[in-house]
Amino acid sequence: GTCVPEPMKATRWNLVLVSWSEHARTRADLEEIARRVGEIDPDIRAQVVSHHKLDQFRLLPLWLRPTLSVSFFALDRRKLLPGRLATGVRLHKHGEYHRLAAAGLPVPRWCVLTPETKLDPAKWGPYVVVKPSAGRRGALVRIRKTARVRYQPPETLPVDHYGRIAPTLVQEFIYTGEWPESYRVVTLFGTVLLCYRQVTRGRGHPLKSRFDFKATGGISVVSNTQDMEVALSGDAEVIALAERAHRNAFDDLPMLSFDIVRDADTGALHILECHAHGSWMFAADIGLAIETANKVDFRKQFDALDRAARILARETRLRAAVCPPFGGAPSRPADAP
Repeated sequence: GTCVPEPMKATRWNLVLVSWSEHARTRADLEEIARRVGEIDPDIRAQVVSHHKLDQFRLLPLWLRPTLSVSFFALDRRKLLPGRLATGVRLHKHGEYHRLAAAGLPVPRWCVLTPETKLDPAKWGPYVVVKPSAGRRGALVRIRKTARVRYQPPETLPVDHYGRIAPTLVQEFIYTGEWPESYRVVTLFGTVLLCYRQVTRGRGHPLKSRFDFKATGGISVVSNTQDMEVALSGDAEVIALAERAHRNAFDDLPMLSFDIVRDADTGALHILECHAHGSWMFAADIGLAIETANKVDFRKQFDALDRAARILARETRLRAAVCPPFGGAPSRPADAP
């Protein structure tokens, strides 16, 4: 006989988790999180769909129901996703810095490099960091003498250079010790899911003091490399800064991965990046490779899947709204909290 699909259960709130990747482990994680959300809060119906429009047709009944659609990674298009959509965005580093600075959060002094840029070593220090706003994994991050930094037109750069995609930035150099060191903090709607410390040793000579580049010769200032050493960290100050930054500057984005450094001389914390496009380190190839190389378990640190489910259950009640994909601004039902 003809198969008739089971009617979608009407619940007070709905959560749609979008699988942005074809990675089997990503899908499995989202399915498990959705299952746990339903156990935590029976008033929420949670389900997983792919980013393909064909799979999203089954969401049509939710267009008139309070729904929160979430993609941990930036989606290019909304397609047929109902309700309020929370997804990553591609801001590049200078876009992230604008948001962070506007919220009063600690970012190192920075500027976009232009033909008119003139840097005063008395303000910036004798050395600065020059990097592309669109770079990733420390690509093309260089230390330069402040007085020698010059603008280079994008059209003169190699065709695959990140400087052709977005501006080049100048940033104050933060000394983190003899070797480059930073913290990576992953947050979901402002609550930590993962925190680890990463340090790269042996690329050049150790930097014995803050601006000792001339004595040591060439040295990398990037901690996030293929050779980095990673250890889980429960540093309360670092975690608190990442959570505060997420809530105050990026409340509309679900998943962030902050890079935070501590000044070795003053102890002050600075945010270098937040990867606003999003990620899911627990299933991504890079995350799995880091775990294997360093014998750490990212999921166990804060029981990531269970914590993610509890966060999403909370946020669904707070954010779910009625909004067809092609409608205007979402509106909450009268009985929503």
